[in-house]
Amino acid sequence: MHSLGDWLTTELGLSDWSVGLVILPLLGLLLVFSLREIVLRIAGRSSKAPRRQTWRKISRYIAIVACLGITGMAWFEYRSEISGALTTAGSDSPSILGGILVALLGLAFLWVVLYGIQQSYTSLVARTEVWGKTWDGFHVQDTVFLDGDAFPDFVKLGLRIVRFVVVLFVLYLFVPLLLGAIPATRPIAHQVMPLVFDPLKNLGKSILDYIPSFMVLVLIFVISRWVLHGLRTLMKAVGAGDLTLGKFDPDWADQTYRILSVLVVVATLLIMFPYLPGSESAVFRGFSVFIGALVTFGGTTTTANIISGLVLTYTRSFKVGDRIKIGDQVGDVLEIGMVVTKIRTLDNEKVTIANAEVLAGEIVNYSDATALGGLRLRVPVGIGYDTEWRDVYRLLVQAAHATDNIKDTPAPFVQQSSLDDFAVTYTLAAFADDPNLKPKTLTELRQNIQDVFNEAGIEIMTPSVRAVRDSLDPAMPAKYLSDAPAAAPAGADEPAVAPAPAADTKGVVQEHTE
Repeated sequence: MHSLGDWLTTELGLSDWSVGLVILPLLGLLLVFSLREIVLRIAGRSSKAPRRQTWRKISRYIAIVACLGITGMAWFEYRSEISGALTTAGSDSPSILGGILVALLGLAFLWVVLYGIQQSYTSLVARTEVWGKTWDGFHVQDTVFLDGDAFPDFVKLGLRIVRFVVVLFVLYLFVPLLLGAIPATRPIAHQVMPLVFDPLKNLGKSILDYIPSFMVLVLIFVISRWVLHGLRTLMKAVGAGDLTLGKFDPDWADQTYRILSVLVVVATLLIMFPYLPGSESAVFRGFSVFIGALVTFGGTTTTANIISGLVLTYTRSFKVGDRIKIGDQVGDVLEIGMVVTKIRTLDNEKVTIANAEVLAGEIVNYSDATALGGLRLRVPVGIGYDTEWRDVYRLLVQAAHATDNIKDTPAPFVQQSSLDDFAVTYTLAAFADDPNLKPKTLTELRQNIQDVFNEAGIEIMTPSVRAVRDSLDPAMPAKYLSDAPAAAPAGADEPAVAPAPAADTKGVVQEHTE
């Protein structure tokens, strides 16, 4: 190898350090990979495709190792010349043309080295994917760490870090050499890399100095995670009814966990703040003041909604799954959040209402009536005075019993709401089992009321009825008309007034409007 180097320095006029540092490693690289291609082409003719691929991968690693060996031998042979070239610029340094040639050859060699690093990384990543399919994970009792899905990602992260470190090391070696090969850039050859690596060195020193504070942060974070996990487990047990805490309602579990988790997170951040890097700087403090101002001036509405959410939760106005009415919205409760409440309306629309608006308005809970005997449904009906009220009671109760979802206990009952000008308003009250079926139950109940009254031949005078009747024919049940006394004459000396002829009877228009 030294004889070849002497020939290159004698015939081409190159310096000893450039030959040992760049030329010989580059020639060794070309020689090794050329021999590799020749061997693969000769051996590939008599082997199958899978075997050729296997040998190609194996030979790649062998060639890289051989190139590194040749490079190491060359650098070792010319170590004194290379060391002298890095420290001094003697009169026997190469000319400008030779320096440019050496720099170009060095760049080519640097590209080959970086390409080899990238190919090695790609090959190892592909092999890691194959290993991940057969990796069962690291088992500690019943806990599995780094399973088949997480193992490749973990190894890739490590390979990226190694690749980054190796590339930095290669650049640290080559950049001064390439700059020193050209006379014009030789003075700054040893000044460029410190500009890059001194900040990295200071950063590494700062990271090492920060390790104790970082360990404290990790400890605080781990403890907070344990606390949150314990609270979540406790509240899940309470919400599922597996654990009882005095008079603590299971419906409070989710909301209570949210509140406690926020308090734990805030307390954790306050404790971690002094250990954060740069927490003592004026910029960090100014940013903290800015965030505090935003929370103070912009969180008024949010705070009101959070407080309203707490009031709604702990007063048990409603719970998830209840059918409620908030303002004009009727639907089932989907979520009671810290800021908003979400319901699903009867039209299958998802409505989000701020908790402050929910608390400020009127809340009707239909589902709560189920636990108190059922939801009472009221249906008003107008019936004429000529119908016996006992028959009306009987028919209305009959219609209620014929309706699904109407409870027998408490029994349906009828009230006379008012005695209007032309009809009596009766109100049927019946209790429903399922409040979610209220629209369907009311519809069926009104249908049955029409059926029973039509079958009985009784007219429903709701909402408006116009009729022409004889003004001398009173609107009373028939049994009361048959038992009524005859009209007595006004005086003994005056003859009884004869009834008017039928042709002269005047009609009177009767109108009832509810």
